[in-house]
Amino acid sequence: MDQASTLRQLVGSDAAKEQSNTKKKKRRVRVISITSGKGGVGKTNITINLAYALSSLGRRVFILDADLGLANIDVLLNISPPYNIEHVLSGEKNINDIIVNGPANIRILPASSGLSELAELSRDEQVKLFRKLGEIDQTMDYLLVDTGAGIASNVLRFNATADEIILVATPEPTSMTDAYSVIKILATKYHVRKFNLITNAVESRKEAQAVFERLHKVVHDFLQININYVGFVFKDPMLTKAVRMQKPLLEVFPKSPAGKCFYALAQQIEKDATTLPSLDVKGSAPNFWDRLLHWKRQK
Repeated sequence: MDQASTLRQLVGSDAAKEQSNTKKKKRRVRVISITSGKGGVGKTNITINLAYALSSLGRRVFILDADLGLANIDVLLNISPPYNIEHVLSGEKNINDIIVNGPANIRILPASSGLSELAELSRDEQVKLFRKLGEIDQTMDYLLVDTGAGIASNVLRFNATADEIILVATPEPTSMTDAYSVIKILATKYHVRKFNLITNAVESRKEAQAVFERLHKVVHDFLQININYVGFVFKDPMLTKAVRMQKPLLEVFPKSPAGKCFYALAQQIEKDATTLPSLDVKGSAPNFWDRLLHWKRQK
């Protein structure tokens, strides 16, 4: 999603370069919502560090700060965006004017202030907004959508229209219970059948696996849905230090236990991408912004 981020260096023969360019043209931006059933599980930190790790793999990554009302991407990265989506809607700025640069060539869309409640926008405003956002689709590999926690209308909207959903859960019983609630609503009301899980703040691999197995069992038994296990992040005091420094963990403590987990998660996400179909941007399937625009809230 967006404009000029550093293009990956092409290597090899002219034929290889041409083939690579062709693949890029056919690659659709991969929109992944990162969400949770409750707040305080580390969802935003995971979004930031996953973006950093994917960028280190040569991918062009955008973050849409969609935690409406409680957005804190800018706080965690010590960024003060001068403009937001409101300035695009008013005509004061173009979409490219509001995009800010983050660490490791990550691009950030500070959309929260201008999207305090999508339902409050008129139809014309929504059409204008999503058309503007759609202009930057062809210049990114990943759009990571940092949603709010819970089951508010906007949270469901972003999750239901993303290509993939990653749920973040911790070993706390309330976290797993609330994660199940999100899955249940998205599955029963919006017919979402694919979910991914990252377990956060775990003490060991065994604990991480236990969290996944408990959640997977109840989802499978009651909703007949399987969850894909992406991986885990260790509980790590270095992450707390990075937050206080307002830096991504991977920028200041890349070799920490949690840092190694983030790199492993990025590699797994890239591996999963090989099973996804390529789609020309002019294909028949609507893009993320079109789906957001035509989304209908279920009763």
